[in-house]
Amino acid sequence: MRAGPVRRYPGRRHGITGNGAPELLTRDELALTGVLAELIIPQTDTPGALAAGAHRTIDHLLKACVPKRDQADFRAGLARIEEAALAQGGKRFGALPQARQVALLHAIDNGTAPFKGTDQHFFRQLKSYVAFAYYTSEAGASKELAYLPFPGGYTGSIKVTRSTRTWAI
Repeated sequence: MRAGPVRRYPGRRHGITGNGAPELLTRDELALTGVLAELIIPQTDTPGALAAGAHRTIDHLLKACVPKRDQADFRAGLARIEEAALAQGGKRFGALPQARQVALLHAIDNGTAPFKGTDQHFFRQLKSYVAFAYYTSEAGASKELAYLPFPGGYTGSIKVTRSTRTWAI
């Protein structure tokens, strides 16, 4: 997992209220979600998850689509990552060297100390949120993936005249 300098990719603005504040997460939680997202899908020759705004999309999805109990579980998972970073490195997760961040993510992914099985479930959920947010963003859908509005092309087979009627669905 290698991350380089992050360029802001003009994409969605989900997760931002009218005043620029996150919708559900605190600013610190949103920043941590951004760091985690970039470690999960880093910038390569295509924009990474942070540049695509995946962390803001996740904030929006949590607010709009996730039950309050699951919202609380997500925020608790973020807090456990910060606690583990402070306990092992004396710094917040975002301030740790990247190698240390990756080591903590491997530990949470494997459910090994200092993390537990519930943390492993949180991290798997986070990875699915990041993948969804990234691959439904403009950057993920058009820069990372090949995008064809009509795979294989579209060839209409009905001659349209002035008297042709359309279908109501």
